[in-house]
Amino acid sequence: MNAEEAKVGCFQMVLVLLLGINYVIVAMSHALPVFHNYTPKFYCQTKDSTNKSFGCQIAANSSIVANLTSASPEVPVLTSCSGKYRFVTEFTENSVVTEWGLVCEKRYLSFLGPTVYYTGVLLGAWITGLLTDRIGRLPIQAICLYAQGTMAVALYIVQNYPAFLALRGLQGVFVQGLQNSTYILSLELFPARSRTLVALIMQISWSIGLVLLAVLSYAIPDWRILQLAVSVPTAITVLYIWIIPESPRWLLARGKSTEADMALERIAIYNSCCIGLRTKNILVQEACVKSNTTPMKPERKSRVTSVELEKARADENQREEATNLLNESELNKRKIIERTLEANSIESENKFSNVELRRETPSSAEDFDKRHLPSSSKCDRNAKIISQSEGDQGISLKGAEEVVVLRRIKKEKTNENEEKTRNSIKKQTANKISSTFKNAIESSILRKYGAIMICQWWTSTIACSILDDLAPSFPVNRHITFALGAALEMATYTFVYFVLSRYGRRLPMCTYQSLNGVVCILIAAFFILTTATAPWADVFGTCKVFVSDLAKTIMLLFGRVTITSTLSIAYLYTIEIFPTVIRGSCLGLCVVFAKIGSLSIPHLLLLKHHVSLPIPLLVVGMLCLFSGVLALILPETLNKILPDQVVDVENVIGNNNCKSDGVNIENDVKEEDLTERQILREKLFSEDWVDAGNGILVNFTENKNTE
Repeated sequence: MNAEEAKVGCFQMVLVLLLGINYVIVAMSHALPVFHNYTPKFYCQTKDSTNKSFGCQIAANSSIVANLTSASPEVPVLTSCSGKYRFVTEFTENSVVTEWGLVCEKRYLSFLGPTVYYTGVLLGAWITGLLTDRIGRLPIQAICLYAQGTMAVALYIVQNYPAFLALRGLQGVFVQGLQNSTYILSLELFPARSRTLVALIMQISWSIGLVLLAVLSYAIPDWRILQLAVSVPTAITVLYIWIIPESPRWLLARGKSTEADMALERIAIYNSCCIGLRTKNILVQEACVKSNTTPMKPERKSRVTSVELEKARADENQREEATNLLNESELNKRKIIERTLEANSIESENKFSNVELRRETPSSAEDFDKRHLPSSSKCDRNAKIISQSEGDQGISLKGAEEVVVLRRIKKEKTNENEEKTRNSIKKQTANKISSTFKNAIESSILRKYGAIMICQWWTSTIACSILDDLAPSFPVNRHITFALGAALEMATYTFVYFVLSRYGRRLPMCTYQSLNGVVCILIAAFFILTTATAPWADVFGTCKVFVSDLAKTIMLLFGRVTITSTLSIAYLYTIEIFPTVIRGSCLGLCVVFAKIGSLSIPHLLLLKHHVSLPIPLLVVGMLCLFSGVLALILPETLNKILPDQVVDVENVIGNNNCKSDGVNIENDVKEEDLTERQILREKLFSEDWVDAGNGILVNFTENKNTE
């Protein structure tokens, strides 16, 4: 059985939409720090005076600055407010910053919130990735879904900032586990031709989550109520979580064939339920057609000669043998053993039935005597019949005991065989689990592709973080700006879908990574040109600044488009390259390195007081160009079946690199199939070979010759 043979129906499309709700939850949780750390205008309100001094208070005493040896001359030294910070808000907005006063000397605590959250994301990607491969996609998804919902409700109640940080860190662990397990399960439920469309639906669900968060944050100014509103979709999932099946591909890779059969049958049943109305209409039309047609008289059976019977039997035997001989030899051996056991039981049952027939025949004779014989001889015959029936009862009891004993022996043997097979299957699965990670580590191909994919994730997230920090603040409402950014991402994902459907994964990955590097290098060049002095700077200074700012804004927006495209391709490419048995672990490892890159950018940007900003941009740009060249080493996975084992990855690579060898191999396989078919035909049409039933051919002439 192959998971690719499952037909795509309306039930699978409904599943993707339901799994998209999980992606909406993940998107809103990842983007919440933007609204948690919103800082409006504020001033220090002292107790004695009514003066309002907006902003942070800078230390005016130079001796204090001189005593602070760690402070650089460019960084101002901030003093604490003697009273309390007051915030000027338009719609009485309340964020984490305004509630706990995380400004000025406490500003580092506001940066600590996202850092703790993404540290939890980093840990969750690795831990849940391992558990997804061990336990399954669906259990981890359910655990992470309801655990992060519980954390979201607990954040509504929390009253101090350390508890808030702890809960946000735990929520990051479960949210990232929900994202990885949902994405893997949604792609594994579909065949190769539908994976690009499924990836598009999941990414659009992400953008819908961002738009929904912008709308909710505009309608709900309080961060606590907003946190509670974000957890509402988690409560909705209770209605449909039981419908989602486990990944049949993962079940087959782990040797759970019966569970995989049940999952595929469940999908087929729900697909048939979705199209039930159409099939009912077709059946009604067929019934009407049948009712209108005139009934045909059945042909009368004629006597058939022995020659015709032999010909018909020969034809039937040839058909059965042609179909059954293609089965494996192991199945034939099992059938032979079963038939021998059945023959023994049938012989004993025949004995028992013969004895019962003997017991039944005297009753018929008795009825005949009652009707046709005189009454004087009836007593003698009744006595004889009674004596015969008593003897036959003893024989029948013995036969019944033999049948019962044989059946018990047969059941015991079958139970022993089943236990042996179960134990062997358990041992094989345990050996497979322990050997898969060893094979993955020992495989040079997987190590090479793993290093390349980690490089793709790491460089793209570094570029994304540094461009987000350099993004200009537009004079528009922040909710509208956020929603427009989500709409831009939605359009980007749609364009990437058409690119991936036509050109595959490898060339777009290389192209977008190269564009990321070019954008970073151009922005660094713009910074250098704007800071440099030129002889015409005094004359065209204003025009030069306007053109450079406009060019930087356009380049930053274009860079955001290319980086968003790169990350969407990286998610899909990672799922398609790595095998099913270690797919969750490999995706988690890539996300770990991606978050390490994004967490290191704030510390890298702190160096701008000592190192000019174009230098980090140039370094990141060169790294993106290098990773774009490395992407050409990766194999193309467009419309390719997902690999299940480590060996499958190597086979796919061999098929991609050596097409001519694959053609020769196919020809050899065809020649072997032809020779096997010729041998089977010779056996079928020869007089020496006789059909023994169930696809077994027996040659009796060999035994005669040996004798």
